[in-house]
Amino acid sequence: MRRLALILVPFVASCTALDSTTRVERGPLLRTFERPVLLEGGVTSDVRVDWPLLKLTVVGFDVCRAQQVEEYAEEKITERTSGAAGPALSTGIANTLASAVLLAVSFAVTSAADTNIIDGGGRYGPSTRQYVQGASLVTLGIGVPALIVGLIARARSGEDVEAQRAEQVISQKDARCNERPVTGPMTLVSAQGTAIPLQVVDGAIDVDGTKLTSVPESLRFAEREVELTEEAQVLFSAWAACAALEQDAAKTLDALSETGLLARAEKLRECRKVRGTSLDEAVKAADAELARRRETGSPAAWAPGTNVSTFEEAVSAYAPTLKLAANSKDNAVLDTPEAAEGRAVLLEGIVGEGLTENIGIIQVGDRQVFLFIPPKKSWGGNFPNGTRVEVVALISGRQTLGERSLPLLRAVWMRTAW
Repeated sequence: MRRLALILVPFVASCTALDSTTRVERGPLLRTFERPVLLEGGVTSDVRVDWPLLKLTVVGFDVCRAQQVEEYAEEKITERTSGAAGPALSTGIANTLASAVLLAVSFAVTSAADTNIIDGGGRYGPSTRQYVQGASLVTLGIGVPALIVGLIARARSGEDVEAQRAEQVISQKDARCNERPVTGPMTLVSAQGTAIPLQVVDGAIDVDGTKLTSVPESLRFAEREVELTEEAQVLFSAWAACAALEQDAAKTLDALSETGLLARAEKLRECRKVRGTSLDEAVKAADAELARRRETGSPAAWAPGTNVSTFEEAVSAYAPTLKLAANSKDNAVLDTPEAAEGRAVLLEGIVGEGLTENIGIIQVGDRQVFLFIPPKKSWGGNFPNGTRVEVVALISGRQTLGERSLPLLRAVWMRTAW
């Protein structure tokens, strides 16, 4: 019987399936503290230009993060329940009690054999006591296993509570820290992907713009992008424009194509930011060549309706890098259009007061600009007041008409939009 019990108990226990539910309850706040975290930072550089030298001070830094952390008590509660416990106990108790009652009753009934029944061997049928005791054994056979199942299920049910501490980051602030000069490989990368390898020693390096074979567009240190402030990026771009002019110095103005002449004028204005008045004559010469081509009817860069035949060709030829439209961040260039003369833009706006033969007002969000229409243009169509237009244009400073002084753009190609 002991061996049978050892075999039956695990078997019966496996029949008592349990449903387990875990929940986490947050307790009281224990403390609030600040945790410092040190993260990998990057590389930045200070930029100075003393043409032809680009003077870089390259600095590596880490990111120091200060986290505000709340620590609180937490209880992890696991509840185990069995749907079989109740029915099994009810069945077990009922059948066990019924077995006991039947067994007690069996002693109150006759034990004499049933003489009304006889088999082939001459044996009479079972007595009433035997019938009642047999029924008692059957109900006991049902009740005891059910009772065991119910008791085991009840024993396995319950609740476990695990107390622990938990943390929650409620805020964090990042700041540069541990700034130090770096030593290692520096690379100047051009727009075409050409890399010019250099070496930084103790955070300092000078680059001669007259000795470059490609025009750099970005800086990388040890395969990491060098971060530049907005002011540093302007100086770097201006120095790169000067380097591009050095590489293109052999071409005279009259030998340049329309797009080449426009690019030369734009680079001269960009380079003038670091070379100052020394380029004034070169800028005037480029402007004079543009004016000459306009007056003689030659295709002028600012009037390319004569050298492009579709809006898409205009976009491809002038590759505008700025988009002037409602809510565009590039609209800031209209605050100082003189500083961006010659730059190509993509303009989306609404004709505000109608276009004359050569000029009109375009509404760009909450701003207005004058749009100059070249005398020789290849596009057709009318653009009455309220027309939504899309224009490839060149920034040409500021124009004053009467009491109005607005940024002036020269149309390259114009079409009705959306």
